[in-house]
Amino acid sequence: MFRRKIGLLLVAFLIMITSSAYASNSDKSAAFKSSLISTYGIHLNKRQLPNAPEIIYGEKKQVQGLDVVDLTFSSFDGQKIPGEVIYPKGFKTTNKYPTVMVFSGHGEMEELISKPESYQHAGAVELAKSGYLVFAMENRGMGKLASMGDHLVLDAVSRLHGGSWYGDITTDALYLSAAVNNVTYVDQKKIGTAGVSTGGALSMLVAALDDRVNAAYVQGYLGTYAKTFTDGTHDICNNISGILNIGEMWDVGNLIAPRSALYVNGEMDHFHIADAQVSYAKIKDHYTQLGAGGNVSLLSPRGVTHEFSAQLAADFFNKNFK
Repeated sequence: MFRRKIGLLLVAFLIMITSSAYASNSDKSAAFKSSLISTYGIHLNKRQLPNAPEIIYGEKKQVQGLDVVDLTFSSFDGQKIPGEVIYPKGFKTTNKYPTVMVFSGHGEMEELISKPESYQHAGAVELAKSGYLVFAMENRGMGKLASMGDHLVLDAVSRLHGGSWYGDITTDALYLSAAVNNVTYVDQKKIGTAGVSTGGALSMLVAALDDRVNAAYVQGYLGTYAKTFTDGTHDICNNISGILNIGEMWDVGNLIAPRSALYVNGEMDHFHIADAQVSYAKIKDHYTQLGAGGNVSLLSPRGVTHEFSAQLAADFFNKNFK
């Protein structure tokens, strides 16, 4: 009887310690998320995700046998953000579809749609060919939004208010995510993010901040704020003022856990695999502590430069959504 009481007390103690540790980790994650929003200058009212803006659909065209429809939605400042939706073959509004938001890197969104020769390899259309409903958006200062001015000028203006260009486009991406979650034929249990370069950053940040994202594919971005963006080879828009005062890139990746994530830094990418491995080790350890070590991976495919690997992305989402 005595031994049984001791055993029960020990179990209760272990449960209490585990619960306390989990609560402590949750508190730290919430505090970091709040600091991340402030430091990037992401425009959220009281740190809450935005309400779904209305999607306005426009002209339709065909790309590689698929229907592609122009869209716009209003963001935090009333700016109309252009985008595209690519429908899988045989699309019906009565069905529910696994959905991927593919974010553009530096350059125009059209590289994701109709320019397979670009470093983004028409990745949005390639994913739609694999059966996914795909949404894309234009980044401020680029493509259809080039008239706003160069993105570095936009970044400088945002910094006057304690923000950043990245904070503005991350907000746009969160508005898109809210809109996508409100589309009736989107399977809300199967929503992913993907992208390369700036698109990879947006994929990572949106997944970190919006728990409705079920899986994130991040290519050509993972590294460390301290080393990757201080070697002089990357666009200075990546240098977020004060970011190292609150944490490192692995802390962003940790916010995605335990949901599925695949990080890809090609063997020949100037986002070097060695830098990615530093962050990934921390991210992997966090996933393992949560009992979800199998939900995160890092790949460095041979011969791959700074580019979007559509087949790797499709394989990743097929594993998680089909």
